[in-house]
Amino acid sequence: MVKDLPSVLIVDDEPLARSRLKALCVRTRLFDEIELANGGRQALEKISKGQPDILLLDVDMPDLSGLKVAQFCQGVPRMPEIIFTTAHSAYAVEAFRLEATDYLLKPVKETLLREAVERALANLARNRNDREPDIVERLWVQDGTGALQLIVSDIEWVEAERDYMRLYLNGRSFLVHQSMRSLESQLPDSLFVRVHRSTIVRRDCIAEVRRKGRKRYVILQDGSQLPIGPRYADRITAPAQTGRLGGSDTVTE
Repeated sequence: MVKDLPSVLIVDDEPLARSRLKALCVRTRLFDEIELANGGRQALEKISKGQPDILLLDVDMPDLSGLKVAQFCQGVPRMPEIIFTTAHSAYAVEAFRLEATDYLLKPVKETLLREAVERALANLARNRNDREPDIVERLWVQDGTGALQLIVSDIEWVEAERDYMRLYLNGRSFLVHQSMRSLESQLPDSLFVRVHRSTIVRRDCIAEVRRKGRKRYVILQDGSQLPIGPRYADRITAPAQTGRLGGSDTVTE
């Protein structure tokens, strides 16, 4: 649950930049908690433990880029609002593809920071109050000659492809202009499981789960091999999933 005042995690590898952003945050009086991370990897640890409401996130960091941190955030139970703070304008397009709230260039001005935080607060409140999206039974797609209606339960697996989602079924594939988060929310959990940051699979299409070294893969009934992301492994191998994956539901070396 979001507090009356949000928590913020400031992520920057430069001590002076962290100190300046912290001072700006204190002056705005918009935050209940202010935490600092000295790079991308420390940010991942703090996000996993504390689930901050807002990130002030640098992009160019030596240990792990801010874009990678933002990608990680898309897989956490409650994605924080992300405000990039960087000296480089070149990453703006990619930042907004990762659903950033704002993109501020250094040196960050207090007025612009306040405006960005207020937008983030509005998003947090809206997400808290929104009802769950309706589960859909059919999707409209373009097939080159016109619009085609697909039955959701016929979809075998889904893969993110830049700003689109590619749907695979019956030996064909179709693109829909929709985000992963949006599409996932519309697919019934009883039929589909997310196995990777960029992949959703229909449960009864999974023939087995295979391990190769430290990596795991789902093998589909048609022989397709799809990697399992580390953050999604429990969704595949947890006892609650047994008997719902379809196929043999086995793990082989």
